[in-house]
Amino acid sequence: MDIPGECILANQSDSIETQTVDISLMGLGIKTDSTLPFKFKNGCELTVFISGKEFPLAELMWTKKDFNNTNRLGLKFTSSIID
Repeated sequence: MDIPGECILANQSDSIETQTVDISLMGLGIKTDSTLPFKFKNGCELTVFISGKEFPLAELMWTKKDFNNTNRLGLKFTSSIID
């Protein structure tokens, strides 16, 4: 489902503000105009905060730089969001 809004991704040392594109039971699509922190690499685990709620940890599966310098990211939840 589409849920446009602010999203914060964080690991133990860095965080970044992003915009959600879509969310499902399995994962999350997001975008940002900001430069990604150095440690945000495929396979890393990130904490997801949307509207003040903490979601399960998510694994960064892929990143893509769009034509307008926007970074797109695909994350897979490491556990179900309905547990």
